[in-house]
Amino acid sequence: MTDLELEILEFRRQLWRPTPRQSVVEWAETNLTLSQRQTEHPGPFSTAVRPYCREPLESWKDPAVSEVTLCWGSQTSKTTTLMAGLAWSIDVEPSPALWLMPSENLARSFSKSRWLPMLEDSPAMIARFPTDKDQITNLEQQFDRCTLTFVGSNSPANLASRPVRILVADEVDKFADATAKEADALDLAEQRLKAFSSSKAFFTSTPTTSEGRIWQRYLRGDQRRYYIPCPYCREHIKLEWRQVTWENEKLEDGRPDWQRIRTTAHYVCQLCQGKISDSQKVAGLRHGKWISENKASLPSVRSYHLSSLYSPDRKCTWGNLAVAFLEAKSSMMGLQGFINGMLAEPWENQETQQDRVEIVSDAGIPEARRYLTADVQAAAPFLWWVCREWSKGNSRLVGAGHADDFAALRRIQLQYNVHDMDVGVDSGYNTQAVYDACAEFSQSSGSPINYPCGLRYPPEGGLRKPMLIGWLPMKGRETGARFTSKNGSIHPFGITTSTSMRTDAVQPLLVFDTEHMREVLQRLRKGTETHQWSVCSLPAPLDAEGAFASDSDTYWKHLDSHLLKPTANRSGRIKHLWFKRNTRWPDHLHDCEIMQLAMVMLWGDLTSSTSENSSG
Repeated sequence: MTDLELEILEFRRQLWRPTPRQSVVEWAETNLTLSQRQTEHPGPFSTAVRPYCREPLESWKDPAVSEVTLCWGSQTSKTTTLMAGLAWSIDVEPSPALWLMPSENLARSFSKSRWLPMLEDSPAMIARFPTDKDQITNLEQQFDRCTLTFVGSNSPANLASRPVRILVADEVDKFADATAKEADALDLAEQRLKAFSSSKAFFTSTPTTSEGRIWQRYLRGDQRRYYIPCPYCREHIKLEWRQVTWENEKLEDGRPDWQRIRTTAHYVCQLCQGKISDSQKVAGLRHGKWISENKASLPSVRSYHLSSLYSPDRKCTWGNLAVAFLEAKSSMMGLQGFINGMLAEPWENQETQQDRVEIVSDAGIPEARRYLTADVQAAAPFLWWVCREWSKGNSRLVGAGHADDFAALRRIQLQYNVHDMDVGVDSGYNTQAVYDACAEFSQSSGSPINYPCGLRYPPEGGLRKPMLIGWLPMKGRETGARFTSKNGSIHPFGITTSTSMRTDAVQPLLVFDTEHMREVLQRLRKGTETHQWSVCSLPAPLDAEGAFASDSDTYWKHLDSHLLKPTANRSGRIKHLWFKRNTRWPDHLHDCEIMQLAMVMLWGDLTSSTSENSSG
């Protein structure tokens, strides 16, 4: 008989043996020990301070459960829970198993530094080791009654002809996507389970987006949440980030008082408004319970959601979480890491909830400067436009709409009292027509322009042709555009030249990094402590012939046209890239807002770390 046939025969024999009375948790707490090589709290494995791990552990033994998803945040012991369950399976219910990770290098490192040390510290597991030590390697381990294999998602070929009963897929949102030559590793791994009717699959990861693997798996299951009793009203509640509050005081120099924030942070019960401390949270965990919120799921498919708010780790106290949130909020992309890693929520769900949270105000901004940007299209309406006023990083939307031609755009400019040099027009399509229109509404200039950001036009040495200054043609580059100013600063935008064939004159051309501007727009929409990005009550009044204002729904639909999605390379490393929702989704007003940012950065009305010394 082959080795595979022997493994299947041994598994069938196990089915006829009496089921051990000892639970999975009891077995793990009796036999497993975590050393200093694995945790800062070495000692016997215990669920005393993390009782939420008990039910997922018992699912390893429950024959009615075939699939388990752990959508958990950081510092919640999700990987340790899977390690304990798999060790129980090898000792009590031996069967071929597969542990799938984002990359082969990561799988090898995990097996060597975390998995094998735990087994070596357990006498029960040492007894399952073969006499030939060469049969235990980092990627393939042949125990006395079963085999465990570690595979990276970037090596899907290693999954072929490898039937297994147990599948553990760790950090699935970081798995490499399918390519033209290689199939999706997770799909291939699930195909390996078909040889066993009582197979079990465990999926775990912190989520990325609502379309990510782990969040879709979670929605597919019964969506269990952990409820703990409030120490005041005694009702069971689930912990939500919006209920964490603190005293947001600042020092004399304007910086946040981190110590005050950390010491005053607490949780407010959503039912009785009682203030729950960190010690009360840890005590409440012992009396918590998992409650299913999706009664329509298959009974054999379980899914568990757990944020870092439940973690008893000292890094996850209310105060430390409050500080982490405020620090993340001040950076462009840090907030996504907090939402994904700490709250275990998908990033796009948060974006959907905040799409229209921006302040709506008809009050003007003092000492504001107005900018008008337009996006040129192939079909009618020929132009889409946005008019905003800016001052010291604060902005208010004045109007938005579409126009039939450049003459109508000129009338809009005059109505909103926008200076010629503050009008920008996209020249990516119908380039020469845009150059000619910009030249028509420009004036001759014999002196160079020194922009506040440090850039200069024209370049050193001057130009031989006549130079025009006025309407500014613009062009975005998806691959990135970096320019160095005379003071040495590096910007994601720069000034070059364009020529109108009609006038044979040279005029400035503003080139900018589209991806970078999308990230800046995303940050401004969320709001910061120093910058306010707001809208007015749309539609704005217009009387210009051939020009129409957009209603509020149209404006927001355009603005929500692009999503930030994680994209994995072959090594499993995640890079977040911008994608349009679909090819037919309108995005013209979104593009106009992107162009607004490039113009105000050029003129110094938006100064931040995102526009200087950036590498994208």
